[in-house]
Amino acid sequence: MSTTVLLKDIIEALETQFDESSSFLDLDTGRVETVSNDLLREADESVGEEPDLPAWQKEEWQIAKRIVVTDRFRQLPTKFDVHEWAIMQDFSTSLVSDRVRQDLLKSLHGAGAFRHFKDTLRRHQIESAWFEFRAEALRQIALDWCEEHHIRWQ
Repeated sequence: MSTTVLLKDIIEALETQFDESSSFLDLDTGRVETVSNDLLREADESVGEEPDLPAWQKEEWQIAKRIVVTDRFRQLPTKFDVHEWAIMQDFSTSLVSDRVRQDLLKSLHGAGAFRHFKDTLRRHQIESAWFEFRAEALRQIALDWCEEHHIRWQ
């Protein structure tokens, strides 16, 4: 691949993942494309038939078709590959204060762990430190993915 991808585009896709869609890097253009999983399935199962889609979805349909019929796309890490909970745990264990560390680690267990974690961040006024830590973790995931797939980035 001779195209260079913007690392910030990969990181942005990692930050904004949804269960209903998947993101791919177009190796020809260096663009990150996010496509609905329903359209990907339909494109994979279609036999030349165009679905009746609203105008706003037609471009996404064309991308979905290219993803399933060519080898020019690489799927980016999914939210299951990113392991947000593990990033929260790593942040918690990195803290110097025993009290804050234990409070955050405790918040990670049980129902509503993500909400409890964010509430605990606010209570201790360390949200900005968390966002910096998370941004660096996502950057490292993006860098590792680029290296694994031999993708040039800037």
